[in-house]
Amino acid sequence: YSNGGAYADLSPSIMERAMLHMDSAYYLPDVEIHGTVCRTNIHSHTAFRGFGGPQGTATIESIMEDIAIYLKKSSYDVRRINVYGKGKNNVTPYGQVIDFNPLPELFDQLYQSSDYQKRLKEIEEFNKTSKTHLKGLSMTATKFGIAFTAKFLNQGNSLVNVHLDGTVQASTGATEMGQGVNTKIQKVIADDLGIDPRQVKIMPTSTEKNHNTSPTAASSGTDLNAKAASVATLKIRNRLAQMALHIFSGKTEEVEIKEDFNDSDFEFENNIVKQKSTSKTIPLVELLGKAYFNRVQLGDYAFYKTPGLSFDKEKGQGRAFNYFTNGVAVSEVLIDQFTGELKVTRADILMDLGRPINHAIDIGQVTGAFVQAQGWVTTEKLVYNDKGTLLSHSPTTYKIPNIQDTPRIFNVDLIENNKEGHDNIKGSKAVGEPPFLLGLSVWTAVKHALSFKAKTQAPYIKLPATSEEILMELTRLKELP
Repeated sequence: YSNGGAYADLSPSIMERAMLHMDSAYYLPDVEIHGTVCRTNIHSHTAFRGFGGPQGTATIESIMEDIAIYLKKSSYDVRRINVYGKGKNNVTPYGQVIDFNPLPELFDQLYQSSDYQKRLKEIEEFNKTSKTHLKGLSMTATKFGIAFTAKFLNQGNSLVNVHLDGTVQASTGATEMGQGVNTKIQKVIADDLGIDPRQVKIMPTSTEKNHNTSPTAASSGTDLNAKAASVATLKIRNRLAQMALHIFSGKTEEVEIKEDFNDSDFEFENNIVKQKSTSKTIPLVELLGKAYFNRVQLGDYAFYKTPGLSFDKEKGQGRAFNYFTNGVAVSEVLIDQFTGELKVTRADILMDLGRPINHAIDIGQVTGAFVQAQGWVTTEKLVYNDKGTLLSHSPTTYKIPNIQDTPRIFNVDLIENNKEGHDNIKGSKAVGEPPFLLGLSVWTAVKHALSFKAKTQAPYIKLPATSEEILMELTRLKELP
């Protein structure tokens, strides 16, 4: 059940994605999932980073942690046993087969690199002796489906113009909001033409150039718009390769451009065009000039739609996503038993982002998403009065993370994944929303810490686990018989 407020807004779509992420990284052979959006007396709610994915994933990660506490086992062992497999145990509750699944390797690799077992033993010893503090440790995962669940939104278009001085202007439907989508599109076009990214200018988004654009959301900004830009660029590149062949062959008549020409014999690199079979070369700027005088089109438009999506909303079955972005995180927390104060002392993250278009941007997205999620699961509590008025409405009453809240030790790494396995731009994987879900490891680490005070039952801790929430649960656990 979710609190939708007075009006539906995007709550049904958020509920749908929450239900589609209830499995997270774990194979559930026998499960039935229902979702209900409740109408209440507060303002309507809308989408946030993850769009329901964090809520669905929080549910199953909480279940996994509770199972481990009940069985008095390591929560890592419970999760590792139930993680999606390869070739078997790899079908989601909605019937989508998970191909090229890196989750087992991600779990195993981070377990080793984070010294999970050693630290778990140290935490157990610490909690036996400390009179003032508790520590907790937990590993959670993200398996985030990449595509809009509304199928019609999975489309993008782009206009690319190449000028005679070797510079490029490109227009797409992407909205740059500081996440770096324009930088990635710029890099994709530059790589296709073998030029420096600084020669590519991404124009402001405008309906004058790009019609009926989809929102820059669902982590699909680069997937849709960079792919459309690449398709347009490759059409121009193909014509330039034909022009180069015309020149290398010594022909003088006007070139005839063919739609089915195979340009695999040509290499575009460092502003030079090379025919690999003959090793003949020509500077790109010179080739552009000759193409212009031969009336060869140096601009193009392209449309792209995500292939293979076939989800039946009525049956709740089918291929809902183009692929999944996966990752795991281990978080260690320290709790003051007298005040409920929480500190994240260490976080280790390992993700599979395919072949990153821009490694630095992806690392920034992962770290930023994690800290943002850390705030969502620990401090950002919405408080209402009995009339439905929001009381935590400003920075004086609503606590977001600051620099002092970031993990004292913060390790982020990406696995090297050069495998083909999904039709996406340059083999990359979307990074906008998936790492946000990894912040849940902080919340489950709090549950793990509190479990050392539990006597007859597992701790109950709401989300967000504010200091007040933690202190109240410590008090409740202390009073248990």
